[in-house]
Amino acid sequence: MTKPLTAGSEIDGYCTKCKLDLNHRIVAIADAKPARAECLTCHTQHNYYKPKSAKAAKAPKAEKAPRVKRVKDLKSTSRTSTKTLVGQRLHWEKCTAGRSPNEFVTYSLAGIFDVGQLVSHKKFGDGVVTEINDVRKVTVLFGEGPKLLAQATGT
Repeated sequence: MTKPLTAGSEIDGYCTKCKLDLNHRIVAIADAKPARAECLTCHTQHNYYKPKSAKAAKAPKAEKAPRVKRVKDLKSTSRTSTKTLVGQRLHWEKCTAGRSPNEFVTYSLAGIFDVGQLVSHKKFGDGVVTEINDVRKVTVLFGEGPKLLAQATGT
């Protein structure tokens, strides 16, 4: 059984000056709840705030449902339209569908690639080379969109 709270009682609370959960003395009560408190460490008076640790322990976060990727979520930092992304996805499917794993070259930094070549990347999966940007860069279209990859680094 807990004692009823009265002015002068001690209670744990969040100190706005110390920025910590500390012991406080109740200075004023409103509606049977502490309204103002005095920090027993720094002796400042402020509105009473429940301890931050009590809030975190009281309400655990519910697990979020896994997010489903949509075409509009596939936009990268560049401003590409949904039609462009859908067109790229169709082009990727057309180029990679029905191909045997032997037709895909494993991507490596040292490799040199040509436009139209099929590439298998460890992280992004199967793709097709769509553009040679310069001697050391190539654009590869994967299922999730185009990626700029390095080539011919000599490592």
